[in-house]
Amino acid sequence: MRFLEDIDPRLQAGLREDWARRRGQAVDPLPRGATVVLAGHRAAGKSTLLRKVGEALGRGCVDLDGELERRSGRFLREWVQRDERGFRAAERDCFLELPPGRVVAVGGGFLASHRDALLGCVVVLVPVSFETYRERLLGDRSRPRLRPELSVEDELKELYAEREELHRAARPLSLVDFVLRLERGKRARRVVTLPPGVDPHAFAWRARHLGADLLEARTDLLPAELQLRSTSRALPLLVSQRTSEVPAEWLALASLVDRPLGTAPGEAPGPRTVSSFHAAAPLSPDEAVSRWESVRPGSQVKHVEPLGEPRSAKRLIETRARLVERFGADRVTVLATGPLALPFRAVLARQNALDYLALDADFSAAPGQRLLEDAAREWRGPAAEGETERLGILGQGIAHSRSPRLHPQPFDRVELPADAELDALLEALIPHYRGFAVTTPFKQRAAKAVRADAAAVNTLVRTAEGYRGSSTDEAGAGAVLDALGAKAVTVLGEGGVASALRVAAASRGVTLTFLKAAQVTPAAVEGAVVWTWPPAFPPPAALRFSGATVAVISYGVPGRGIVREVAERGGVPKRLGARWLIAQARAQRALFAPSPPSGERAGERGGDTR
Repeated sequence: MRFLEDIDPRLQAGLREDWARRRGQAVDPLPRGATVVLAGHRAAGKSTLLRKVGEALGRGCVDLDGELERRSGRFLREWVQRDERGFRAAERDCFLELPPGRVVAVGGGFLASHRDALLGCVVVLVPVSFETYRERLLGDRSRPRLRPELSVEDELKELYAEREELHRAARPLSLVDFVLRLERGKRARRVVTLPPGVDPHAFAWRARHLGADLLEARTDLLPAELQLRSTSRALPLLVSQRTSEVPAEWLALASLVDRPLGTAPGEAPGPRTVSSFHAAAPLSPDEAVSRWESVRPGSQVKHVEPLGEPRSAKRLIETRARLVERFGADRVTVLATGPLALPFRAVLARQNALDYLALDADFSAAPGQRLLEDAAREWRGPAAEGETERLGILGQGIAHSRSPRLHPQPFDRVELPADAELDALLEALIPHYRGFAVTTPFKQRAAKAVRADAAAVNTLVRTAEGYRGSSTDEAGAGAVLDALGAKAVTVLGEGGVASALRVAAASRGVTLTFLKAAQVTPAAVEGAVVWTWPPAFPPPAALRFSGATVAVISYGVPGRGIVREVAERGGVPKRLGARWLIAQARAQRALFAPSPPSGERAGERGGDTR
């Protein structure tokens, strides 16, 4: 375990055991660009650890006490003894003035006194036992007395106990947590845009709870008079200048400020500034890099382009690589926008400094944003294997989909327009996605795109030749027919799951009657029924049931709407969406395995992209 030799010897055995026990568990990696703060008791060894942590992260280091002495020209021992309140105020101001992204060792009372100043930072508690704390401070006469009215022994006991309680309340990372996250790697800082017309305070707390790191306040979306002080206590603010004026209060509260490239010609961006460029059309890497020639190396930059043709998306990866050469690995964000951009944004986010996400499906600040929930879930599984190992689900209206909960991570919900050209999209995604679940309305088009034998597929798995299409819906269809327990079943609709129902019915001796919308008459439908029409499809007005048991294979909010329709039309709804989902997902998981067994699987319908 890194850094252990610099920790209290009395604690090393326990820390080693904790690290060994937890190694391999899912942890959230360190967010790129966030300030790392080493905090804890006096004499814990923060300053000693500082250099090694900085080297491990490749970042600059600041010993805050040393920086305070340098700036003020005062000895801290005398300053604290004569004016502790003034010292604490200066300590806080000095910390807040530091450029973001450094590794900072703070003094013994900082975490207890300035907890709110650490919002948005990665705070690591450097541990020390009371015995070692006592020995070190008794042997170090250079440190100031903080409770001179007490004996030295009583002062040490009282301060240690008080600050232990305050440290626990601040909930910093333990050293083992920090090392595990460091071993896992680094991720983009998650940015959620504050929509107009919402309670900003409640929105920010919800975003923080779901894993956001920054809250974006855009001047083109929000009124200048909007008060954001309480909001900034929930999440650090990224203020984005999209109009000529930025409210002074917003600037004072901002952790980062996004200014369009060229807003201040000839001026070097400050340490809190992100320079952004939004292209009106797709650019070649040469054209893209040329836009940044006037910007000083080491600056924080954000480059945004329309995706354009999916086959050209690899240009964005090259653009990012070239910008990283100039500005540094943790200071570049490259984004794609457009109706097909989501999977490419997910790939780019693996190396970006910032990842702009939607809190929910109701508001997206740019076309192509994925959900914050998906970005946060990406890191909850075992250590990621790289950009080529992503999975996803292709469909429409899939914000409710439970598939991401059932499959290995990362698993992206890829919302597509109904007219999306799957052939070009799938070809462009082969290097980045190991496979896809496919849902309405793309099952039949996916089968055609990969030239599968089946009329519809719900699973695409990457092979050496391209994506291979399969139908695991047959497992789901079988589970639903088994639950109905009838030998004759009426199927409402004849879409993407019809072929799966036919195969499952044939193996069970079940007779199916398919009823299209145009065939519905005022005569009531009886017996056992499976409703396959999608949630957005308006059922015929003439549809009525006479006590029929109707299997509803949609789930979540859409499924609840169908259940109401069935009940209102005289049927007895039977919610079997989860049963279908789990049965087919088990079969999908086997197909998605990195090294699937050779040979055909039961129920598989094959086809390849070429």
